[in-house]
Amino acid sequence: MRRSIVWQLTMVFIFMAWFTAAPATWAAAPATKACCAKPSLLHLKVDFAAPTGKDNPKPIGATTKKGWWHWVIPDWDFYRSDLKWEDGSSKYPEGGPGIAGSGVHAAVTCHYEGIMTIYVAGMKRYLAGGIQPEKKPIHEPICNSWIAASDFPYSPSSDLLLSLYDLPPGKYRLLSYHNSFNGRRIGDNPTGVEYSQTKKPEPPMPSVKVYSIKTIITEYFERQTDALVKGRTYGTPEDKLIVPGKQGTGNVKQTLEAKNVVIQQVKTDAELKPSIIEFTTDGSPLVVVYAGGCCKSDDLRRHRKGGYAVLNAFELIQLPAATAQEK
Repeated sequence: MRRSIVWQLTMVFIFMAWFTAAPATWAAAPATKACCAKPSLLHLKVDFAAPTGKDNPKPIGATTKKGWWHWVIPDWDFYRSDLKWEDGSSKYPEGGPGIAGSGVHAAVTCHYEGIMTIYVAGMKRYLAGGIQPEKKPIHEPICNSWIAASDFPYSPSSDLLLSLYDLPPGKYRLLSYHNSFNGRRIGDNPTGVEYSQTKKPEPPMPSVKVYSIKTIITEYFERQTDALVKGRTYGTPEDKLIVPGKQGTGNVKQTLEAKNVVIQQVKTDAELKPSIIEFTTDGSPLVVVYAGGCCKSDDLRRHRKGGYAVLNAFELIQLPAATAQEK
């Protein structure tokens, strides 16, 4: 009998000790699980869009692809813009949420700073600037709006530069879409232009290359100096592209290059065929250069020959290490 009582008391003490310790164990379990969870890989889908008007920065709905993040270029008159970050500002958005809240920051401009333009198929813009565009977009959202230089097609003036900051270290695939339409002068105002024709596409872009921010000056700008138009106030945008104190180590490597990229003239997004490049970075910022082609006469100024780099949208995909293609 006495032995039975001792055994029962022992069991009670064991149960109480377990019950007292259990909450701490239960509370620690989720934290342990959270600490070991693998971070999700980035997949950013960005569609360039046009603003509704001078006093209305919201995007024109027909230029926005559902399910994509809309990068509105605040060039309300579709005339010319300087370098713009993803939030529409001209300076690195320190502390901002980045593209789709990812923390990734990006800027876009032309090699010849100050001549970037947002184009919208079917809408009428004015080359003099300062006039609200007219009419409505036609075709599907990615196809119908693109960025390119407004003038000076001579390469590299028309090159498009897309810089990417604050990427997590890793391997990436960049899919870029290139679709545009030919322009023609319409209406009584000689500066009125509409882009809706499919007569002759822009010549293929020779390459889509990646440069680290740390070496962009020596590897790109200092080697591309012949095409700037003399007597103009425009220059190159390296001072705006390079954010002080954020150059990183420069450990950026392109592992897949796109060459002779065809610029399409299709009307539905399903017909689009992207250019594809891949690269690695240790977190250092980089610049993607879309090189303009040669040698087509400008639609509006026939004596000027060259080619415009074109960018409608892009997808930035972080790759699992096992699937990246390295050379």
